[in-house]
Amino acid sequence: MPPPDDPASASGLDRLFDPAAFPADAVTGTATDPTGARIVYASPEFTRSVHHVLLREKPGAWREILSRAGRSCGRELAVSLDRESARLGLPMLGELPLETSMGFLERTFNAQGWGVLKVDLSEAPEHGLVIAYLAHSYFAEVLSEVYDFVDAYPAGLLQGFFEHISGEQLGCLEIACVRRGAPRCTFVITATERLDAVAPLLGRETAETVLARLKA
Repeated sequence: MPPPDDPASASGLDRLFDPAAFPADAVTGTATDPTGARIVYASPEFTRSVHHVLLREKPGAWREILSRAGRSCGRELAVSLDRESARLGLPMLGELPLETSMGFLERTFNAQGWGVLKVDLSEAPEHGLVIAYLAHSYFAEVLSEVYDFVDAYPAGLLQGFFEHISGEQLGCLEIACVRRGAPRCTFVITATERLDAVAPLLGRETAETVLARLKA
């Protein structure tokens, strides 16, 4: 249950993040989200098959396609939260404290089964960096035999969500993955050109080293 002072609960948005509000109907073979829209559950076999096909299609296709899909979904998520807020007469995401918007994002990851997300804003004021940590990543667990970074979709989702609430074009880069021995998957959100400069370090340096370069 969310804490009593949880802004989502207090604002009337709580139902959007309730895992129990994703019912499945065995008679019709359908499942829906809290808004009543139809959804499907991605099985591990489905995800592994898609990963396999994309890798055979073109090197880098998994990261490119899943990142673009996640970015679009991140924007749509933010738009849908704004739409529901408007219906309830509440402020838009961009009008809320950033911590409140991050609470919505974290609870969305949890409710949809992507993993446990924690967004760290402490480096934003001085260094212009937002750091996100993802524990129990769905993709990292399902693609357990893949050594490469596999969380392109969550990275894209973070990018799209932050672009919507900031009104700026941003990038998101996964800089550490449990598939490579890190304790959790780590992402950094900032200007794209800054991320391009450290991209060659991925897989060669630790997340701490990459972040130090970004702060320099």
